Amino acid sequence: MVLNGGVARTLVIPMYREATRIEATIGALASSSLAAPTTHIVFVDDGSDDGTAEVVASALRRFELDARVVRLETNCGKGAAVRTGVLDAVGRYVAFADADLSAGIPEIERCFHLLEVGGCDVVAATRGAPLSNIVIPQPWVRQLSGKLFNLLLRGLGLTRLADTQCGLKVFTREAAGVLFSELTTNRFAFDVEVLRRAELEGMVVREVPIEWKHIEASRVRPVKDSSRMISDVLRVRRRLGHKNAAPAAGLMSSAKFDVTAKMERHHWWFRAKRELLAQELRHVGAAGSVAVDVGCGTGEVVRRLNELPFETVVGVDLSLYALELARKESELSSPLLASKAGRLPVRTGSADCLVSLDVVEHLDDDVEALREFARVVQPGGTVVVAVPAYNWAWSDHDVVLGHRRRYTRRTLLEAAAAAGLVVQRCTYYHSWLVPLALAVRRTPLRRLLRGEAEEASYVNPTVNRLLGAVTAVERAASRLFDLPTGLSVMLVARSPGPQD
Repeated sequence: MVLNGGVARTLVIPMYREATRIEATIGALASSSLAAPTTHIVFVDDGSDDGTAEVVASALRRFELDARVVRLETNCGKGAAVRTGVLDAVGRYVAFADADLSAGIPEIERCFHLLEVGGCDVVAATRGAPLSNIVIPQPWVRQLSGKLFNLLLRGLGLTRLADTQCGLKVFTREAAGVLFSELTTNRFAFDVEVLRRAELEGMVVREVPIEWKHIEASRVRPVKDSSRMISDVLRVRRRLGHKNAAPAAGLMSSAKFDVTAKMERHHWWFRAKRELLAQELRHVGAAGSVAVDVGCGTGEVVRRLNELPFETVVGVDLSLYALELARKESELSSPLLASKAGRLPVRTGSADCLVSLDVVEHLDDDVEALREFARVVQPGGTVVVAVPAYNWAWSDHDVVLGHRRRYTRRTLLEAAAAAGLVVQRCTYYHSWLVPLALAVRRTPLRRLLRGEAEEASYVNPTVNRLLGAVTAVERAASRLFDLPTGLSVMLVARSPGPQD
């Protein structure tokens, strides 16, 4: 979308003593797609004393790059420079990037695009994800200090992200206005405050891997700036750390997808869910040309659906990071689309079957999503939905995953009826886990559970095989009757037809 006289995007470049290298940056921008009229570029000089602003003005004329230069009279800090540029932005999207382009122009373009796809308020580039490509790494001292700084932030409860300090972030204009109008940290720790405020506002922050290269001539002074950053972080903690964050729906973190990609194929819990799905689809005779997996994550359900009688299986997920993992780790050739569950990029009635496992509990309006599922499936086609059960089982794991609610069989049936689906079956599963969950969630035994829940429940290959056998027995029982209890609920329905 193009706003403000043709401008849809603003890119802010903060500068301090960049006279020797900013001309190369301007040349690169001038020859790139970011020089288009739809992008407004703002260079903010943070009180440089080496003629940076003059060099920029001259280079802009030489390269004929249409951009603005804003100058702060005194050196106030990177946070102050970025705040000045962001609050001066026009258009729907605003980004800031380092003057040395350590995250290059293709990465800036990609982060803009990810935000424009929809589904989040902030895109934060990260160097800490497995799919990030660090072309030129920082010196080991800088790497170590960065890891220690992130551990400090986690210990203070200020972030769950792998990398708060990467110098490329993109915001919707509305999010930028909220976050930067209240910003009080002027120097390098401003990213921490911005991201913490985003969490408190319930904004969806998408952390994405990038290609990044370290460039020498850093403006960071190791001792002085590190001590100042710690001081700033402690002030942020005093102001914001004690507040409760609003729950953000829709996206899991990159770290959760990393764990899922590692565990999903062989973990007994994931395998049990896929095999129950396959059993139910065979029972209702689901087959045809197209199956859609909404919330496909890292791709193992798509892989399983490809083994059933469908000609084409389409995976849909809100997270492009998950889709990248699906292509890389699962080596899928199926079409993979980035989209919200409530607004699918699939024609009405074009699918024979749609499955959505552990998705609708993330959404503010589950009935709206179920109606969208019914729209996509042809009349009489199959819709299968699985959700976590029982509010008493709510834990920190639900918070990390971004859940909005848990269900009972009754509440899931009510949502399906409100969406107009014709229910064929609704049963609990993982019934044998209920006593264990009660003990873990409602007694001091919960202190024994540490780290990622998926990794904690794997234990070792022998136990994994044993628990897989237990779930096979449960599936055999579920062929005979609906299970009366369980930690998850699966609903099998069909899209209404003329007879309904």
